[in-house]
Amino acid sequence: MLAVGLAASLALFGDLTLYAGLVTQREAVGLSLAQVGILLSVHRALRIAANPLVGAWMDRAGRRPLFLLGGLLGVVSTALYGVGYGFWPFLAARLLWGLAWALLNVGGLTIALDVSTPATRGRLSGIYNTWVWAGYGAGPLVGGLLIDLTGFRSAMLLCAGVSALGVLAAALLLKETHARAAPTVTPRYAGLRSGLAALRARPGLGRVVLLNGLTTFAGDGIMLASMAVLMEQRLDPALGIGMATASGAAIALRSLLAAVTSLVAGRLSDGPAGRAALVRFSLVCGALAFGLLALVPTPAGAAVGVLLGAISGGTAIAVLAAWMGDLTHGRSQAAALGAYAAAGDIGSASGPYLAFALLPLVGLAGVYMLTAGLLALGLPLASRGLAKVKQNNHKIDTEF
Repeated sequence: MLAVGLAASLALFGDLTLYAGLVTQREAVGLSLAQVGILLSVHRALRIAANPLVGAWMDRAGRRPLFLLGGLLGVVSTALYGVGYGFWPFLAARLLWGLAWALLNVGGLTIALDVSTPATRGRLSGIYNTWVWAGYGAGPLVGGLLIDLTGFRSAMLLCAGVSALGVLAAALLLKETHARAAPTVTPRYAGLRSGLAALRARPGLGRVVLLNGLTTFAGDGIMLASMAVLMEQRLDPALGIGMATASGAAIALRSLLAAVTSLVAGRLSDGPAGRAALVRFSLVCGALAFGLLALVPTPAGAAVGVLLGAISGGTAIAVLAAWMGDLTHGRSQAAALGAYAAAGDIGSASGPYLAFALLPLVGLAGVYMLTAGLLALGLPLASRGLAKVKQNNHKIDTEF
């Protein structure tokens, strides 16, 4: 888990440095503002299709080689940011990064579930996602500092070197975790069909996938996309804090709190509380967060809302992944996780588009109230029936 977490976390530095600096550095690399918007979102669109394909591929070829391939592609894509000029080289690099993160994230989640038991699944899922949150928090801070100190191109090449250290650690420490690296998925299935077949094979998986899409839509979609607007509306300009600094600090603090929450929530979900109770807690916290952001237009209301949102997101990302492990078998686990990751990318990609489309119509408060309502509507998905799961020769009861 150290090797997997370190590689995934360090791989994020290049992507998040791009978010921190590409808008202000766009003229130096020959890009327009409209092209920057495309480049910062196109990798997610590719991942929606790539995640299920990667999952099916990992069930056939094993985890380690494809995870390491994802790390290498991440290094190459980050280095391309440092040497490329103009839209098309950057587009190629962003598409390459989309494939790299699909390999890394689906692989990391699958490896965590491979090495877990029902008694440790939440804890290991929490550990993996804590590493990811750490990358989200540290990446833009370190990357922004490097850009200011060394310039955009040098910063990107340095981030590529940092990512390469993570790949080296994984190459030295990571062993194959798939029980059978030989093909285990029926050849007639490929990509999305493999993921859908895996979901149909186990009752309840579809609801967990939908919950992942819903929670990432709210957190990584709506909240992150609107953070700068929120800071602009709620902070007093007399404080002398720049809006970019304020929103960057809020995102970093959100990531830090979510990382800690992932560890705690994952471990708690392995105990008597169970997965469903923790997911319901996440949805309630998320609904309260957005309701507070909508109804209490003060800096204190914004702070508490963002903190509650971080607790909601950190809980959901750890517990839902563990729940997927409860409900899947080893031979089709990666395929199911590919569909799960695709749902998350659909949520995170559609959130910003919907938020900015609705802003002129209903305002920020209206966007937040709609999101709170959607999270509340998700509660029945985590509150229905019981499913008995047999995994690793143990029987556990999973409330679902």
